Amino acid sequence: MRKVRNAVSLLALSTAVLTGTATGAVAADRTETSPAVTGPCTVSGAFCATSDSGGDPIVLYCGWSTGVPESWNGGGYWNNRLSGNGRVKMFGSRNTVIYTTPANYGPVRGDWGPVYSLRADC
Repeated sequence: MRKVRNAVSLLALSTAVLTGTATGAVAADRTETSPAVTGPCTVSGAFCATSDSGGDPIVLYCGWSTGVPESWNGGGYWNNRLSGNGRVKMFGSRNTVIYTTPANYGPVRGDWGPVYSLRADC
C-alpha cells in the first residue's frame, strides 16, 4: 500500500510541475527578467493591436475608440479585421489623423510612438 501511495504522490507532484510549466509559472527564486515576446493578434470582426513593450492587446469593434497606453512608445503590430470594410483612424498628439488603416488588412508592423488614440469607423 505504501508503494501505491508514494506513486500517487509522485504523479500528483509531476502533474503540478507540468501544469505550472504549461501555464508559464516560474520558480519564485528566479531573478532575471525578460520582455514578453509579442506578435500580431487576430480577432475576427475587430481591430487588434499589440506592443513590443508588452501589456494587454487593444481590441476595437465598430464605433469603439481608445487611448494608446503611454508605455506603447515603440514597435508593435496591428491587424484590421473590422466588419463592413471598417477602418481605424490613428490620431496624434494634437488629435489629428496621422494614419487610416486599409479595410481588412494586416498584420502590419509599425511604431506606436506617435499614436495617441484610435477610433474604429464602420
